[in-house]
Amino acid sequence: MAPPLPTLQPRTLPVEIVSYIIYDAWFSMVDDEWGNRWDFYRDVSLVSRTWRDTMASIALRCVMIQRPQDLFNYRLLVKRRWGLHSESDDMERVAPAARDYFQRSELHIMVSDWTCPSSTGFAFTTDYARIPCYIPACKHVSVIIRELPSNDRFILPYRPLFEFLSQYTTTQELYLLWTYTHINRYILPADRMRGVTYLRVHEYPRCVCHNYHYQSGHKHDQECFSYYLPTLFPNLKHIHLDTPYILKCLCTPASVTQLTLEAPPIHYLASLGHFSSLMGWNIVSALSLGLFRRDSPDAPRKKIVVNAGIKEPAGWRQALAACQAHDVVLELRRVYSMPDPCSRPNSPQP
Repeated sequence: MAPPLPTLQPRTLPVEIVSYIIYDAWFSMVDDEWGNRWDFYRDVSLVSRTWRDTMASIALRCVMIQRPQDLFNYRLLVKRRWGLHSESDDMERVAPAARDYFQRSELHIMVSDWTCPSSTGFAFTTDYARIPCYIPACKHVSVIIRELPSNDRFILPYRPLFEFLSQYTTTQELYLLWTYTHINRYILPADRMRGVTYLRVHEYPRCVCHNYHYQSGHKHDQECFSYYLPTLFPNLKHIHLDTPYILKCLCTPASVTQLTLEAPPIHYLASLGHFSSLMGWNIVSALSLGLFRRDSPDAPRKKIVVNAGIKEPAGWRQALAACQAHDVVLELRRVYSMPDPCSRPNSPQP
Protein backbone atom coordinates (compact mmCIF):
# COMPACT_ATOMS: atom_id res chain seq x y z
CA MET A 1 0.00 0.00 0.00
CA ALA A 2 1.39 3.34 -1.01
CA PRO A 3 2.11 5.79 1.83
CA PRO A 4 -0.28 8.75 2.13
CA LEU A 5 0.67 11.93 0.41
CA PRO A 6 1.97 14.66 2.74
CA THR A 7 -0.42 17.48 3.46
CA LEU A 8 0.51 20.89 2.20
CA GLN A 9 0.41 23.56 4.89
CA PRO A 10 1.06 27.19 4.00
CA ARG A 11 4.08 28.64 5.75
CA THR A 12 3.32 31.98 7.34
CA LEU A 13 5.21 34.17 9.76
CA PRO A 14 4.01 34.19 13.37
CA VAL A 15 1.71 37.10 14.14
CA GLU A 16 4.22 38.47 16.67
CA ILE A 17 6.92 38.77 14.01
CA VAL A 18 4.51 40.29 11.51
CA SER A 19 3.46 42.86 14.12
CA TYR A 20 7.09 43.72 14.91
CA ILE A 21 7.99 44.20 11.23
CA ILE A 22 4.98 46.40 10.48
CA TYR A 23 5.36 48.49 13.64
CA ASP A 24 9.05 49.15 12.98
CA ALA A 25 8.33 50.27 9.42
CA TRP A 26 5.30 52.37 10.41
CA PHE A 27 7.08 54.18 13.22
CA SER A 28 10.29 54.83 11.26
CA MET A 29 8.61 56.64 8.34
CA VAL A 30 9.70 60.22 8.93
CA ASP A 31 10.90 63.18 6.86
CA ASP A 32 10.72 62.36 3.14
CA GLU A 33 9.24 58.91 3.76
CA TRP A 34 6.19 60.29 5.58
CA GLY A 35 4.29 60.71 2.33
CA ASN A 36 4.58 56.95 1.66
CA ARG A 37 2.79 56.04 4.91
CA TRP A 38 -0.67 55.36 3.48
CA ASP A 39 0.67 53.61 0.40
CA PHE A 40 2.44 51.29 2.84
CA TYR A 41 -0.81 50.85 4.78
CA ARG A 42 -2.67 49.87 1.60
CA ASP A 43 0.01 47.47 0.36
CA VAL A 44 0.34 45.67 3.70
CA SER A 45 -3.44 45.32 3.98
CA LEU A 46 -3.52 43.47 0.65
CA VAL A 47 -1.16 40.69 1.77
CA SER A 48 -3.66 38.75 3.86
CA ARG A 49 -6.43 39.20 6.40
CA THR A 50 -3.93 38.74 9.25
CA TRP A 51 -1.63 41.43 7.88
CA ARG A 52 -4.59 43.75 7.27
CA ASP A 53 -5.87 43.41 10.84
CA THR A 54 -2.35 43.82 12.25
CA MET A 55 -1.76 46.93 10.13
CA ALA A 56 -5.02 48.52 11.29
CA SER A 57 -4.26 47.75 14.93
CA ILE A 58 -0.77 49.27 14.73
CA ALA A 59 -2.04 52.41 12.96
CA LEU A 60 -4.56 52.95 15.77
CA ARG A 61 -2.11 52.13 18.57
CA CYS A 62 0.63 54.33 17.09
CA VAL A 63 -1.22 57.33 15.65
CA MET A 64 1.00 59.40 13.33
CA ILE A 65 -0.26 62.79 12.10
CA GLN A 66 1.64 65.47 10.22
CA ARG A 67 -0.38 66.39 7.16
CA PRO A 68 -4.10 66.99 6.49
CA GLN A 69 -4.15 63.68 4.59
CA ASP A 70 -3.15 61.84 7.77
CA LEU A 71 -6.06 63.35 9.69
CA PHE A 72 -8.45 62.57 6.83
CA ASN A 73 -7.39 58.91 6.77
CA TYR A 74 -7.67 58.53 10.53
CA ARG A 75 -11.17 59.98 10.35
CA LEU A 76 -12.08 57.20 7.91
CA LEU A 77 -10.49 54.51 10.10
CA VAL A 78 -12.22 55.47 13.33
CA LYS A 79 -15.54 56.15 11.58
CA ARG A 80 -15.45 52.69 9.99
CA ARG A 81 -14.62 50.97 13.30
CA TRP A 82 -16.66 52.88 15.91
CA GLY A 83 -18.97 55.20 14.02
CA LEU A 84 -19.73 58.81 14.93
CA HIS A 85 -21.22 60.30 18.07
CA SER A 86 -24.91 60.77 17.34
CA GLU A 87 -25.41 63.43 20.03
CA SER A 88 -22.47 65.67 19.15
CA ASP A 89 -23.87 69.06 18.13
CA ASP A 90 -20.81 71.32 17.85
CA MET A 91 -18.69 69.25 15.46
CA GLU A 92 -18.23 65.71 14.16
CA ARG A 93 -16.81 63.33 16.81
CA VAL A 94 -16.09 59.63 17.06
CA ALA A 95 -18.46 57.52 19.16
CA PRO A 96 -17.65 57.41 22.92
CA ALA A 97 -16.75 53.70 22.72
CA ALA A 98 -13.45 54.66 21.07
CA ARG A 99 -12.14 56.43 24.18
CA ASP A 100 -11.33 53.24 26.11
CA TYR A 101 -9.41 51.85 23.15
CA PHE A 102 -7.29 54.96 22.61
CA GLN A 103 -6.41 55.22 26.32
CA ARG A 104 -3.67 52.67 25.50
CA SER A 105 -2.53 54.34 22.26
CA GLU A 106 0.34 56.71 21.49
CA LEU A 107 -0.16 59.94 19.54
CA HIS A 108 2.77 61.28 17.50
CA ILE A 109 2.42 64.72 15.91
CA MET A 110 4.87 66.50 13.61
CA VAL A 111 4.42 70.29 13.54
CA SER A 112 5.98 71.41 10.29
CA ASP A 113 3.73 72.80 7.57
CA TRP A 114 2.38 76.31 8.11
CA THR A 115 1.42 79.40 6.18
CA CYS A 116 1.54 83.05 7.15
CA PRO A 117 -0.49 85.11 4.64
CA SER A 118 -0.82 88.77 5.55
CA SER A 119 -4.62 88.74 5.35
CA THR A 120 -5.36 85.85 7.75
CA GLY A 121 -2.20 85.60 9.84
CA PHE A 122 -0.37 82.46 10.94
CA ALA A 123 -2.03 79.08 10.38
CA PHE A 124 -0.98 75.43 10.34
CA THR A 125 -1.98 73.43 7.28
CA THR A 126 -3.21 70.66 9.60
CA ASP A 127 -6.17 71.51 11.82
CA TYR A 128 -4.78 70.14 15.09
CA ALA A 129 -7.90 71.20 17.01
CA ARG A 130 -9.84 68.45 15.19
CA ILE A 131 -7.52 65.61 16.18
CA PRO A 132 -9.22 64.97 19.58
CA CYS A 133 -12.54 64.62 17.72
CA TYR A 134 -11.26 61.35 16.23
CA ILE A 135 -8.46 60.41 18.66
CA PRO A 136 -10.26 61.25 21.93
CA ALA A 137 -7.60 59.95 24.35
CA CYS A 138 -4.04 58.59 24.48
CA LYS A 139 -1.51 57.50 27.08
CA HIS A 140 1.43 59.33 25.47
CA VAL A 141 1.79 62.36 23.19
CA SER A 142 4.96 63.09 21.22
CA VAL A 143 5.28 66.38 19.33
CA ILE A 144 8.11 66.85 16.82
CA ILE A 145 8.50 70.58 16.13
CA ARG A 146 10.08 71.84 12.92
CA GLU A 147 11.26 75.42 12.56
CA LEU A 148 8.55 77.98 13.30
CA PRO A 149 8.39 81.74 12.72
CA SER A 150 10.65 83.64 15.11
CA ASN A 151 8.40 86.65 15.75
CA ASP A 152 5.66 85.56 18.13
CA ARG A 153 4.04 88.81 19.22
CA PHE A 154 1.19 88.61 16.70
CA ILE A 155 1.19 85.13 15.14
CA LEU A 156 1.30 83.02 18.35
CA PRO A 157 2.35 79.69 16.74
CA TYR A 158 2.08 77.67 19.97
CA ARG A 159 -1.44 78.72 20.84
CA PRO A 160 -3.22 76.23 18.50
CA LEU A 161 -0.80 73.49 19.54
CA PHE A 162 -1.52 73.85 23.26
CA GLU A 163 -5.24 74.37 22.67
CA PHE A 164 -5.15 70.94 21.06
CA LEU A 165 -2.94 69.37 23.77
CA SER A 166 -5.07 70.70 26.63
CA GLN A 167 -7.98 68.52 25.46
CA TYR A 168 -6.07 65.38 26.50
CA THR A 169 -6.89 65.59 30.20
CA THR A 170 -5.90 61.99 31.03
CA THR A 171 -2.58 61.87 29.13
CA GLN A 172 0.30 61.54 31.59
CA GLU A 173 3.36 61.52 29.29
CA LEU A 174 4.39 64.30 26.90
CA TYR A 175 7.52 64.49 24.74
CA LEU A 176 8.32 67.85 23.08
CA LEU A 177 11.06 67.38 20.51
CA TRP A 178 12.44 70.46 18.80
CA THR A 179 14.55 69.46 15.80
CA TYR A 180 16.72 72.57 15.93
CA THR A 181 18.56 74.64 18.51
CA HIS A 182 16.95 78.04 18.69
CA ILE A 183 16.58 81.16 20.79
CA ASN A 184 13.14 81.46 22.31
CA ARG A 185 10.96 84.32 21.10
CA TYR A 186 7.66 82.74 21.97
CA ILE A 187 4.88 83.85 24.30
CA LEU A 188 3.61 81.42 26.92
CA PRO A 189 0.24 79.90 25.89
CA ALA A 190 -2.72 80.09 28.28
CA ASP A 191 -3.91 76.47 27.97
CA ARG A 192 -2.75 73.84 30.49
CA MET A 193 -2.25 70.06 30.25
CA ARG A 194 -3.47 69.02 33.68
CA GLY A 195 -2.96 65.28 33.29
CA VAL A 196 0.75 65.34 32.42
CA THR A 197 3.07 64.05 35.15
CA TYR A 198 6.11 63.27 32.94
CA LEU A 199 7.57 65.87 30.54
CA ARG A 200 10.50 65.10 28.25
CA VAL A 201 12.09 67.82 26.11
CA HIS A 202 14.70 67.72 23.34
CA GLU A 203 16.51 70.96 22.43
CA TYR A 204 14.80 73.08 25.06
CA PRO A 205 14.18 76.63 23.71
CA ARG A 206 16.95 79.00 24.87
CA CYS A 207 15.84 81.86 27.12
CA VAL A 208 16.89 85.39 26.07
CA CYS A 209 15.63 87.33 29.09
CA HIS A 210 19.23 87.88 30.23
CA ASN A 211 19.62 90.22 27.25
CA TYR A 212 17.28 92.68 28.94
CA HIS A 213 18.45 94.94 31.76
CA TYR A 214 16.43 94.76 34.94
CA GLN A 215 17.05 96.84 38.05
CA SER A 216 18.32 93.94 40.14
CA GLY A 217 19.19 90.32 39.51
CA HIS A 218 18.33 87.97 36.65
CA LYS A 219 14.59 88.01 36.06
CA HIS A 220 12.32 86.66 33.38
CA ASP A 221 9.57 88.23 31.36
CA GLN A 222 6.12 87.24 32.59
CA GLU A 223 5.42 85.56 29.24
CA CYS A 224 8.83 83.87 28.83
CA PHE A 225 8.05 80.58 27.10
CA SER A 226 11.36 78.96 28.10
CA TYR A 227 11.27 79.78 31.80
CA TYR A 228 7.59 79.11 32.47
CA LEU A 229 6.99 76.15 30.11
CA PRO A 230 6.88 73.57 33.00
CA THR A 231 4.14 75.59 34.70
CA LEU A 232 1.74 74.63 31.89
CA PHE A 233 1.55 71.22 33.59
CA PRO A 234 0.08 71.72 37.10
CA ASN A 235 0.53 68.07 38.13
CA LEU A 236 4.03 67.63 36.74
CA LYS A 237 6.30 65.31 38.77
CA HIS A 238 9.21 64.38 36.47
CA ILE A 239 11.14 66.55 33.97
CA HIS A 240 13.48 64.76 31.55
CA LEU A 241 15.88 66.85 29.43
CA ASP A 242 17.61 65.21 26.46
CA THR A 243 20.02 68.04 25.73
CA PRO A 244 21.94 70.55 27.92
CA TYR A 245 20.08 73.58 29.20
CA ILE A 246 20.96 76.17 31.86
CA LEU A 247 18.79 74.94 34.74
CA LYS A 248 18.57 78.32 36.45
CA CYS A 249 16.49 79.46 33.43
CA LEU A 250 13.86 76.84 34.25
CA CYS A 251 10.88 77.41 36.54
CA THR A 252 10.38 74.07 38.29
CA PRO A 253 6.94 73.68 39.91
CA ALA A 254 6.86 72.52 43.53
CA SER A 255 5.16 69.29 42.41
CA VAL A 256 8.29 68.15 40.51
CA THR A 257 10.28 65.57 42.50
CA GLN A 258 12.73 64.28 39.86
CA LEU A 259 14.88 65.83 37.15
CA THR A 260 16.58 63.49 34.66
CA LEU A 261 19.47 64.74 32.54
CA GLU A 262 20.88 62.93 29.51
CA ALA A 263 24.69 63.21 29.37
CA PRO A 264 25.99 60.74 26.76
CA PRO A 265 29.77 60.48 26.23
CA ILE A 266 29.86 62.70 23.15
CA HIS A 267 32.79 64.90 24.23
CA TYR A 268 36.35 63.97 23.32
CA LEU A 269 39.86 64.87 24.44
CA ALA A 270 42.99 63.06 23.35
CA SER A 271 44.02 62.64 26.99
CA LEU A 272 40.62 61.38 28.18
CA GLY A 273 38.95 59.82 25.18
CA HIS A 274 35.16 60.09 25.08
CA PHE A 275 33.48 61.41 28.21
CA SER A 276 30.22 62.84 29.53
CA SER A 277 29.91 66.36 30.90
CA LEU A 278 27.56 68.23 33.23
CA MET A 279 29.00 71.66 32.47
CA GLY A 280 26.17 72.60 30.11
CA TRP A 281 23.55 72.25 32.87
CA ASN A 282 25.16 74.54 35.47
CA ILE A 283 23.66 72.51 38.32
CA VAL A 284 25.63 74.35 41.03
CA SER A 285 24.24 77.76 40.08
CA ALA A 286 20.68 76.44 39.72
CA LEU A 287 20.72 74.90 43.21
CA SER A 288 22.06 78.10 44.75
CA LEU A 289 19.18 80.01 43.13
CA GLY A 290 16.53 77.70 44.58
CA LEU A 291 16.20 74.66 42.31
CA PHE A 292 14.55 71.83 44.29
CA ARG A 293 14.44 73.89 47.47
CA ARG A 294 12.17 72.13 49.99
CA ASP A 295 9.33 73.98 51.68
CA SER A 296 9.95 72.23 55.01
CA PRO A 297 12.51 69.83 56.56
CA ASP A 298 9.84 67.12 56.62
CA ALA A 299 9.25 67.29 52.86
CA PRO A 300 10.70 64.37 50.81
CA ARG A 301 14.12 64.94 49.27
CA LYS A 302 14.09 65.60 45.54
CA LYS A 303 16.32 63.83 43.05
CA ILE A 304 18.49 64.62 40.04
CA VAL A 305 19.31 61.59 37.88
CA VAL A 306 22.20 61.77 35.39
CA ASN A 307 22.29 59.22 32.56
CA ALA A 308 25.95 59.11 31.51
CA GLY A 309 28.68 56.85 30.16
CA ILE A 310 30.95 54.51 32.06
CA LYS A 311 33.33 57.26 33.16
CA GLU A 312 32.44 59.84 35.78
CA PRO A 313 31.10 62.94 33.98
CA ALA A 314 33.11 66.15 33.97
CA GLY A 315 31.77 68.41 36.70
CA TRP A 316 30.34 65.51 38.70
CA ARG A 317 32.18 66.23 41.95
CA GLN A 318 31.15 69.88 41.97
CA ALA A 319 27.52 68.93 41.27
CA LEU A 320 27.60 66.25 43.97
CA ALA A 321 28.96 68.68 46.58
CA ALA A 322 26.28 71.25 45.67
CA CYS A 323 23.51 68.64 45.90
CA GLN A 324 24.74 67.49 49.31
CA ALA A 325 24.84 71.08 50.53
CA HIS A 326 21.23 71.66 49.37
CA ASP A 327 19.93 68.25 50.51
CA VAL A 328 19.18 67.04 46.98
CA VAL A 329 19.80 63.44 45.90
CA LEU A 330 22.17 63.11 42.92
CA GLU A 331 22.21 59.72 41.22
CA LEU A 332 24.54 58.57 38.42
CA ARG A 333 23.30 55.89 36.04
CA ARG A 334 25.84 54.52 33.58
CA VAL A 335 23.52 53.74 30.69
CA TYR A 336 25.71 54.62 27.68
CA SER A 337 28.39 52.24 26.45
CA MET A 338 31.80 53.84 26.07
CA PRO A 339 33.18 54.16 22.50
CA ASP A 340 36.57 52.70 21.63
CA PRO A 341 39.07 55.00 23.44
CA CYS A 342 41.47 54.71 20.53
CA SER A 343 38.98 55.92 17.94
CA ARG A 344 38.35 59.54 16.97
CA PRO A 345 34.91 61.19 16.86
CA ASN A 346 33.00 60.45 13.66
CA SER A 347 35.70 58.04 12.52
CA PRO A 348 34.47 55.08 10.42
CA GLN A 349 34.05 51.92 12.42
CA PRO A 350 35.50 48.65 11.10
